[in-house]
Amino acid sequence: MATMGTTRRIDQLGRVVVPAELRRLLGMKEGDTVEISARDGELVLRLVAPNCAICGRSSGVLVDLHDKHVCSKCVDEIRLQSV
Repeated sequence: MATMGTTRRIDQLGRVVVPAELRRLLGMKEGDTVEISARDGELVLRLVAPNCAICGRSSGVLVDLHDKHVCSKCVDEIRLQSV
């Protein structure tokens, strides 16, 4: 992956805006979760895969349902129970 950088100021509340171009490059969108850590004197942001809002699993295909992520196993279980 090509390296891309920019500078931003930290505001009074400690916030930094991730520029739109970097978000697009990394596939980040509003509501995504990021892990923030320090490594070798650098601040590292890592996009975290979402978990199922019902069972907590992070593997498999997740479906967006009312701004929540639900795994296919839970979707199947909901379908079975609603019959």
